[in-house]
Amino acid sequence: MPLTDEQVAALKQQLKQQIQHLPEDKRAAAEAHIDSMSREAIEAMLAQEQTRTNIFRKIANKEVDSVVVDENSHAIAVLEIRPLSRGHVLVVPKTKVTQKQALPNEVLELAKKVGEKVQRNLKPKETKVNIEQKLGEVVVEVVPVYEGLPLKSESEREVVPIEELEKVKEEINVVVMEKPKPEVVKIEKKEEKSEEVVRMKRRIP
Repeated sequence: MPLTDEQVAALKQQLKQQIQHLPEDKRAAAEAHIDSMSREAIEAMLAQEQTRTNIFRKIANKEVDSVVVDENSHAIAVLEIRPLSRGHVLVVPKTKVTQKQALPNEVLELAKKVGEKVQRNLKPKETKVNIEQKLGEVVVEVVPVYEGLPLKSESEREVVPIEELEKVKEEINVVVMEKPKPEVVKIEKKEEKSEEVVRMKRRIP
């Protein structure tokens, strides 16, 4: 069934919301491209997305090959196969969430933990943690931003081989061992007690 004008406009608005993280010049170009998309192009894109609707469930259930960076009882963190930057992580709730306000705190805690590891070990200029609505689900993206390297636009994103993602995973999960601080032993110097010598006057008998 063809989309109505209102549906096309709403879909274009959703697409624009997904590119707000881009630098201003790239965002403007991407928005212009979205505005120029025909009804047929929007419908084709929608059909393609619908075939991918269950991808997050497959990731959460480990039914597809993905590089798992970390997980807890509520979420799984995997490397994005078409990253915006090196170390781009997707945190997917294990139970489908469709409203941002319903996102469990444990999902955000995992995203924060992964974000801290990315920042410490990959050393980007900053690491952004964004709650996103994608393919009818709420997920959290952890996106490192590097000095002098703008985030990739949609057209620039490429599939990264699993082998390369495994190397990135190892870098992210490097454990930094803190050297134990040497224990300072304070030696108290005992004061020597000076013995008082009492000299008696010699008595002449």
